[in-house]
Order: sequence, then C-alpha cells, then structure tokens
Amino acid sequence: MSELEINLEEKYSKKLGVGPTAKKLFDEIKNESSVTLNFENIEFMSRSFAQEYVFQKHSSKIEIKEINMDDSIKMLLDVVEDDFKKSCL
Repeated sequence: MSELEINLEEKYSKKLGVGPTAKKLFDEIKNESSVTLNFENIEFMSRSFAQEYVFQKHSSKIEIKEINMDDSIKMLLDVVEDDFKKSCL
C-alpha cells in the first residue's frame, strides 16, 4: 500500500491563512495511517493555521511526514509546537 502524499499548494493555496483549513486537512486524512505533506511553494502560514495544525497533529494518530518546508514555515511551527507543549504541562 502506498503512502498518501498531499501537495498543500495544489490542494489549498500558496498561503495557508486560516485555522479551519488545517482542521479540514485533518478531517480529510482521518482514515489514513501515514501521510506525507508536501510544503513545496508554500509562501505563508498564519499563526492561526499553525496552531490548529499542531493541535490536530497531536490529537490524531496519523504518522505525518513533512517535506519541502521553507525555513520560515518551519520556524513558525517550531514556536507554536513549543507553546503547545508548554500549555500541556
């Protein structure tokens, strides 16, 4: 069985601007066990999207692999991830 790969630019946009989009993404992949998310050409991610993405990622049992992530996107997700972990203590 091949792993599902989702190109976020093709599926949504170069700009991931709202939290409900992250929830929609996870609703669409909820029956998968493993997914690769391709961040190629993603130019912007709002904090709202990042917060919902991190929450959904931790709430699911899906193995998520992230590829082609720009440094600025990675940095934002790292900050939100750190905030999430601190709030769960």
